[in-house]
Amino acid sequence: MTAAIDYETIENRLQAIGLKIPAAEAHGLVTGLICGDFDRSLALMNRELLPEKQADDPEFRESKAELTQMHAVINEQLRDMELGFRLFLPAESAGIASRAAALVSWCQGFMYGFGVSARDSEKKLSQEAQEALQDLGEFTRLDTLAVSEDDEEELEALTELEEYMRVAVITIHQDMLPR
Repeated sequence: MTAAIDYETIENRLQAIGLKIPAAEAHGLVTGLICGDFDRSLALMNRELLPEKQADDPEFRESKAELTQMHAVINEQLRDMELGFRLFLPAESAGIASRAAALVSWCQGFMYGFGVSARDSEKKLSQEAQEALQDLGEFTRLDTLAVSEDDEEELEALTELEEYMRVAVITIHQDMLPR
């Protein structure tokens, strides 16, 4: 079993190498890359997230190791139904608005990553997976400014949305696996 990854560690690693994307978006991007074409996903992740001009920097090497670990964890979670794939979002203590914004970032990352890696694929998604992908695209347009921090109904809706997205990603991943 691969070691777990920590949201704040990934966030700090991305900042350390000068990337201005949240950890949720990076996780979504890597998940999309894996779902689109696992065989190319690690190379694509390195190309998209790791500026090679910094390859000699110790901070860069540590960041690359953390992101490679994140790739392995995502892949393991997607392939092991018992392990359970989860979206990578800030802790609940960050608040509903922060989690909602991270959810939108996660979806943006996923859509980009999937588009990059599945672009040349000859695999066709089932109708269900196509609808799931379309829904993920719609979620990138959620209005997170209207989210209230202390609304119990919004927290419940966000939790349901996270679960729907988790299942949608698993559906897409299963469709894209080699037969």
